[in-house]
Amino acid sequence: MVAGACQGVEEREVGGFSPYSVRDVARLVAGRGEILTMSPATIHRILAEVVLKPHRRRYFLTRTDPLFAEKMAEIVDLYLHPPRGCRMLCLDEKTHIQALERLPPTLPLRPGLVERQEFEYVRQGTVDLFAAFDGLSGEVFAHGYQRHTNREFRHFLRALRARDPDSRWPLIVDNAGYHTKQAVLDWCAAQRPKVTLPWLPTPGSWLNQVEIWFSIVSRKCLRRASVRSTEDLRALIHRFLKTWNTHFAHPFEWTYTGKPLAVAPQHYEVLAA
Repeated sequence: MVAGACQGVEEREVGGFSPYSVRDVARLVAGRGEILTMSPATIHRILAEVVLKPHRRRYFLTRTDPLFAEKMAEIVDLYLHPPRGCRMLCLDEKTHIQALERLPPTLPLRPGLVERQEFEYVRQGTVDLFAAFDGLSGEVFAHGYQRHTNREFRHFLRALRARDPDSRWPLIVDNAGYHTKQAVLDWCAAQRPKVTLPWLPTPGSWLNQVEIWFSIVSRKCLRRASVRSTEDLRALIHRFLKTWNTHFAHPFEWTYTGKPLAVAPQHYEVLAA
């Protein structure tokens, strides 16, 4: 039974099942004819004894960058020990944000009734949002575009620089193709004071603090939005941005130090077995 629960997708006796539940394992055991019947509760108890949870899955990401550790250490050090006299900016894009229009209006919250929203919607286009998160103040500068190429990226950098032409910037970005174009690198090299580019490792977008802000935008602004056009969507995002910078901007408390995550001692025994 334990061996059956540990089978990979290609090895499973019941083709096409992914994943197994305890009820599936119970039926599988009964179908072999070795045991007439076994309850799902019994299956669950046996699997729990050997720390098997067939209903759960964790993702991992293979590191393809040979300098992953060095680049990660540089980024983490910037977060934990920000340089003096600089603006530490984390920049990235949230691409293909859909402008969704709910045709009947949303019914607001009332005593005893939750907010109700029409399930059907009409897509009115998409917006690519460029954003720069100030790691020291928590303020954000953002702008929406129709595309996300190095042309839009350079326009965003120029607009960002115009707001603060006299500061040195460590500009934390990933190595997307339009970030590494020669025109972008030449523009950064020509800036005085300096604009440096501490590159995120590949893959390492989770080390970029602006991704945390994008998650906040998705949950607090976009998830329930209903807009009639991409212009309305841009206006909505910029209203949220103004409110964020006025009332909610704060630096994120970065706690990850770059050390590998620990494994619980009891799991070592299971893995060794």
